[in-house]
Amino acid sequence: MTSALIGRSLPMEALPTTEVDYLQLGETSAISELWDGNVLTCPRDTPRHQMILNALGNALRAGRTDLNVITGIPVRLGPGRIAVPDLIITGAIDPDVPLVEAGSVRLVCEITSAASATVDWTLKMHAYAQARIPCYLVAEPERGLLHSHMLTAQGYVEQSVMQLVRVTGLNL
Repeated sequence: MTSALIGRSLPMEALPTTEVDYLQLGETSAISELWDGNVLTCPRDTPRHQMILNALGNALRAGRTDLNVITGIPVRLGPGRIAVPDLIITGAIDPDVPLVEAGSVRLVCEITSAASATVDWTLKMHAYAQARIPCYLVAEPERGLLHSHMLTAQGYVEQSVMQLVRVTGLNL
């Protein structure tokens, strides 16, 4: 099985590649990430996912002018590891560089789906902690929950669980 990319296709399974090759992919019709030398692809988001993403972004941005709230941008977590989180909050960054360094990221957020929940709760949670990103939010639309985790020396520790509808105003 392949997923269509602009001008070419990539298999759904991982393909060995370098970071330089990954960055040369440019914009694709699938979300592509680099994990330890392998490009992994997944389909684009659903309207429900985008509605939650936009509402979370607006809630996190409220009243703040000193932070950047950015969706769908690659983040370099380390050598050979570039993730595309659903949403990040950064301090000052160069808006013309095609990816953000993990050291600039203050918060990362993933919105789970049936296809991504295991990866979001395990692989990504561990990789974001290893990259020393201070805060990790996980939104679970299926359960209507938003989990907030803070980084400690041992990894992420859950700080709170909120009703997603109370944070976003969306009752999906």
